[in-house]
Amino acid sequence: MARWQEVADALRAAITSGTFPPGSKIPKEEELEEQHGVSRTTIRRAVAALAAEGLLSPVRKGGTYVQAHPARQPVTLDTQVYRDELGYYFSAAVQELRALQPPTVTIGPCPPDLVSVLALEPGAEVIIRDRIMGDPATGKAAQLATSYLPADLAAGTILAEADTGQGGIYDRMEQDLGWGRLEWAGRISARAATPEEVRLLGLAPGVPVLCVTRTTRATGGSVAGRVVEVNVTCRDASSWEVGYPITRA
Repeated sequence: MARWQEVADALRAAITSGTFPPGSKIPKEEELEEQHGVSRTTIRRAVAALAAEGLLSPVRKGGTYVQAHPARQPVTLDTQVYRDELGYYFSAAVQELRALQPPTVTIGPCPPDLVSVLALEPGAEVIIRDRIMGDPATGKAAQLATSYLPADLAAGTILAEADTGQGGIYDRMEQDLGWGRLEWAGRISARAATPEEVRLLGLAPGVPVLCVTRTTRATGGSVAGRVVEVNVTCRDASSWEVGYPITRA
């Protein structure tokens, strides 16, 4: 971890713990330099990162103040699949999201961590469908969704086209390709955001992404029982959470 990130983490912890309450002024640059044993450039980079997060507000020749921060109100995802006139969607919270641009469709080797999930050989090719979903009114991206489909199943079919028609790839699988009633399973994880995810989602420095990895399994035709797609959808972890029922075993 870079030194400026260490300083930013220490200041962030002090702010969230109440050591520096909203409206208070953090120590001067020279004091922070001495406290952390770093250069002024390092201090300024750490402060700039926290300012980008909305935690600090530098005032020209007046010091740096802790901003009043409203309570976080994340959007809660549920774990259900729904259907409307446009097709399937996963969680009621995302029903109003729309593609902000046409999908990007490429072909390439299957990511190593998905090889066993898709029952492929290392290096086997997959069709990769990337979508940026968000608020159509503001154009702000809310989630990045990438689908991986085995090339031996999808190449040369409508699944490899940018426009898959009403209902998307799932309707094509169920209604046109005869793959039966689809079944889904998911898992939730979090990780550091990539530079491209930071740019597309407009993430503040240090904010991770919340990732939902969903597998799609066919129940009919020649591919019955096979995982025919893996979808990985990533969101700003500071703005989204997952809620789920807890049942007795």
